[in-house]
Amino acid sequence: MLLRSISLHNVRSYDLANFEFDPNVTLILGPNGSGKTTILEAVYYLMRGTSFRGRDRDVIPYEHEASEFKLELEDMPLRRGRLGSSPEGRVIKAFTVADSNSARLAPKDKLPVVLFEPDELRLLSSSPQRRRDFIDGIIARLSPTYSAVLSRFGRTLLQRNELLKQNESMSQSDWENHLFAWDVKLAELSGSIIKARTNFILHANDHLSRIYSQLAGSEHSVTARYITPFDVVDDSLQQSLLHRLERSRKLDSQRGYTSVGPHRDDLELSLDGHLAVESASRGEMRTIMLAFKLLEVELQEHHSGKKPLILLDDVFSELDSSREQALITALAPYQTIITATDLRDELKSHATIINL
Repeated sequence: MLLRSISLHNVRSYDLANFEFDPNVTLILGPNGSGKTTILEAVYYLMRGTSFRGRDRDVIPYEHEASEFKLELEDMPLRRGRLGSSPEGRVIKAFTVADSNSARLAPKDKLPVVLFEPDELRLLSSSPQRRRDFIDGIIARLSPTYSAVLSRFGRTLLQRNELLKQNESMSQSDWENHLFAWDVKLAELSGSIIKARTNFILHANDHLSRIYSQLAGSEHSVTARYITPFDVVDDSLQQSLLHRLERSRKLDSQRGYTSVGPHRDDLELSLDGHLAVESASRGEMRTIMLAFKLLEVELQEHHSGKKPLILLDDVFSELDSSREQALITALAPYQTIITATDLRDELKSHATIINL
């Protein structure tokens, strides 16, 4: 699976543009605001069916009604995408793959791609929510069903939180009966999420030390721990969640939000036996997150049977020269597209360069 080219029409700042890519490494160089990330966004959109930069409507320039994309891959059907704005202000998505049209990119048509972003390298010192989102994103890209579970969980949690606030406006029995129904559904979805996260972390711990050591150039131990108050090994996880939700009803109704569930969990990382957030340098913390992304590369290749496309969006600005080279070496077997304001000459020598 090799990416040949992409064409853009009315996509953010691009009126009409076409870019061709090297089978190995393509560097997209230019100042901030020149549209480097937009090229990666368009590639990602046609390979995964969504943008990684927030709302789809922001892709469409203010003065236009639609954005159009075209992606050419070696030995694979041409892909087209369109984002249109309806009179009511809704965004209408359309994809064409092998002359088949759809409003969403089907799971079978999604292609393996791994995106590296600078914000991800700073996640260890960020909020628990962003760490949860990071892990959920990796799992969802590996398992299409997980995305559906996350969406259902989000809707159910919202419904429960709204019902919590109606304690004073409903009879106690009606309020408790309605809440019990949502608690059952929330416990079921919560159990699925907690198990999926735990299984991923268990698998990650079999590989993170190896990958980190390769990047660092010396032997190290990296351990991840999923922090949840529930015993995931317990066969009665769903029942335990339900009991905890029931016990927390009064306090939750006073607070106006649900205090129990996977939306309250966290990820803890240790380097050589010490908590990374307390003892690791910035370079070490960023290398831990790079190890997670390289693990995703391995897992996507294993799950899909294809080498994933690698997108590096201004990541080298976060790395020193030794880690730059280690990352380039690790990604050598994969087609890679890199954006940067500039790079050292030795990193440019074996790449096709697009200057913006």
